[in-house]
Amino acid sequence: MKKELKAILEAAAFAIIIAASLNFSGCTKVDSPSLYNPSLGNAPAPVVDSLTPAGSALAGIDTITIYGKNFSTVIDSIQVSFINYSTKALAYYARGFLPIISASPTRLVMIAPAISGDTIQVRVSTLYSEYSSSTYNYRLIPAIAPFSTLASGESFYGIAVGSDDSLYASISNLNLSGTKDEGIFEIGPSSGIRAASPYANPTSGNIGWPDFKFGPSGYIYAAKGQRAVYRLQQGGSGAVWANVTGASFSTLDFDPNHNLWVGGNDKYIYKFSSVDLGLATVTTVTKFPFVGNVRSMRYYNGYLYFAANVGGSQSKVYRAPIVNDTLGTPEVYFDLSSDPTGGSNIYAITFSADGNMYAGTDSSDYLIVVHPGGTVDRRFSLYVTSKVLTSPCKSFAWIGTNLFATTAAGDLLKIVARKQGAPSYGIQ
Repeated sequence: MKKELKAILEAAAFAIIIAASLNFSGCTKVDSPSLYNPSLGNAPAPVVDSLTPAGSALAGIDTITIYGKNFSTVIDSIQVSFINYSTKALAYYARGFLPIISASPTRLVMIAPAISGDTIQVRVSTLYSEYSSSTYNYRLIPAIAPFSTLASGESFYGIAVGSDDSLYASISNLNLSGTKDEGIFEIGPSSGIRAASPYANPTSGNIGWPDFKFGPSGYIYAAKGQRAVYRLQQGGSGAVWANVTGASFSTLDFDPNHNLWVGGNDKYIYKFSSVDLGLATVTTVTKFPFVGNVRSMRYYNGYLYFAANVGGSQSKVYRAPIVNDTLGTPEVYFDLSSDPTGGSNIYAITFSADGNMYAGTDSSDYLIVVHPGGTVDRRFSLYVTSKVLTSPCKSFAWIGTNLFATTAAGDLLKIVARKQGAPSYGIQ
């Protein structure tokens, strides 16, 4: 057996061992055909000339095309490896592993693997040649990556964007005695470095703020499943701003007129007008009937969208028009039961400027994109397989073309969305 054929076989064995032990591909192994078949002869070795996108791709998201020579039209006869030797990360495209979408003698198409690095070695082998291609160096950029760091016992809760375009995060530490809330901290949107002291001081409680927004005059409006909406300010502690007997306030958002809309596990959706925002406490409340557990709320393009469970049903996203500061009749915009990957709850929603809805769910994907018209896009599923995304997203914030998210596990993630977020209207 020639040395090059032996090298190919060893590479295939290495792929199987790495995929099984490190779970980078996340696919179930099935028997692969032997690379050695004496009846196939000595075909020329595959040649890799170039990859597109040129230079780099977004890992797990972009479609990669490999151009070259001496490939094959038979997908099951082709093996492609992407290896980052510095981190020992490997993705292997072959029968029983990651899929090759299409193949021809000069072109191979696949989704970029969910591994990343500045020097990823790409190599192509076929059953028709004893020789594999030379390695081709390529860059894979992570589409989802952990962002910022936490001390032992700490977790991220809600996040929001301030008027300075910085990221702000509510942090709690379950290892503390008494009050667990540590306050709301500024997080550098590029560096991920947390400010040494909180922007808004801790408020008595066992957890931080699952949802908060910056409003006019620099105030933060926050809710956490109680009958009160709190108002916080820089350097101070939170105080009750709106207290409604029997209400449940869990999520909130502003519309372009600076009305604050609030929902929760309740019989109503509540509106506090821009006039209310100038008051230290609120005495008037406008209520609109809706019976359900509203988990997340977002204004977009003339509508108030809200994710809710009604009765024992799976979550739906409803939308209601806002006309003259009045909420119209809600209609179903997206039904989670239409997603075959399962799941019962939609925990968080947000929108890109072009109308794509990003939803954090307890389905197997944890994060889905719903295009206008209802088509579900599972572009981030490989990040579940690679263990970067390990639980549902529960809070979102846009900065430029990056979407930041906190998860049920208390992590903060940076998502390269390549889209601008829809406008936020509370900040002046």
